[in-house]
Amino acid sequence: MRTATGVSSNQPAIEWTDRHRWALTTRHTHEDVLTDRQFEFLLEACSTLSAPHDFEARFICLIVGRLGLRAGEIAHFQTAWVNGDRRTIRIPQHEPCRCGYCRRQARQEATHNDDLSVEDAVASRWHPKTVASARLIPFDLSLRLELCIERFANRYDAFPRSRSTINRRVQAAASAADLSGRVYPHCLRATAASYHAYKGVARVPLQALMGWGDLATAQKYIRISGTATADALRRVHHR
Repeated sequence: MRTATGVSSNQPAIEWTDRHRWALTTRHTHEDVLTDRQFEFLLEACSTLSAPHDFEARFICLIVGRLGLRAGEIAHFQTAWVNGDRRTIRIPQHEPCRCGYCRRQARQEATHNDDLSVEDAVASRWHPKTVASARLIPFDLSLRLELCIERFANRYDAFPRSRSTINRRVQAAASAADLSGRVYPHCLRATAASYHAYKGVARVPLQALMGWGDLATAQKYIRISGTATADALRRVHHR
């Protein structure tokens, strides 16, 4: 049926159907989240890799999979970011860097901005993904997190590998763990978000931990976890 303007009155239903079909056929990162059991297998598998790949893989998997750091933050990780007394990691707004990854990104920025030179673009790097990504992350959530970061600080001044190496370390550990499905740095970050949502972390502190610019992202993980729903039902039925 058509309206006076010639537009089908079924248009909203058609648009909803298209969005629903897109949602069903598009894979989202949260679909690749590891269970606690899978995550433990992944950490165990890190120790089977040759040195120093074993420690590097464990460091990556642990602080991405439990503290939610992005791969770019790992690649630019500095021991100076670690405050051992307060047990925190500070992700800065800017960290001077001229690595290959940053130079490639700078050239791409300059290509799309006539007023920006490559050198000026390089001078602004490295910076985290969003303004909200500059944040303070506590790492005293578990003893193994503390020990891993302390050992990293004792060994390195900065993460010694490239951005692409981070992917390879995660893939090597996943292969050694014989995990089915896709395992990659961003799914480990989603694993961290899901882990804390299931533990009952509220959306505002979850947003702050993960460095999301949009509070709705935190709400999505809390909704998927079902924690708030379960708590509400238990309060009613366990009176």
